[in-house]
Amino acid sequence: MAEPVLKKGSTDPAVQDLQEALKILGHDPGPIDSVFGASTERAVRSFQQSKGIAADGVVGRVTWINIDEADQSEPVLRLGSTGLPVRRLQSRMSAVGFDTGGVDGRFSPKTETAVRQLQQRFDLAVDGVVGPKTWAVVAALENEGPAS
Repeated sequence: MAEPVLKKGSTDPAVQDLQEALKILGHDPGPIDSVFGASTERAVRSFQQSKGIAADGVVGRVTWINIDEADQSEPVLRLGSTGLPVRRLQSRMSAVGFDTGGVDGRFSPKTETAVRQLQQRFDLAVDGVVGPKTWAVVAALENEGPAS
């Protein structure tokens, strides 16, 4: 499931996710209120400029990818975890065919099931927890084809 295209005036639930991510990444979107207003647009443009992508204030596929890849931390993730590392995990797994239930930064039961499938496919301990060995596989996923 791809993230929606967001722009000034958007009130999609993903606006809150966007605002939280921008704040964590050091681009102040103003209040985290699920409303894509002028402050959020300024923060998006600032983020886009920092990444050298078109600074149009519209959050489409390229901007979402840059947000998902901006934080390269690899904390232990499990059911209930939230934030940018979860988004990156979901984004990379979804890109190769694992159904994580979407890219929303929330480690849901569906994300846990997808992690277990990935762990089984790559002969890791199947516990649904993303630790260093699972992160190593996730980091290499961009070179993989779709999951079978």
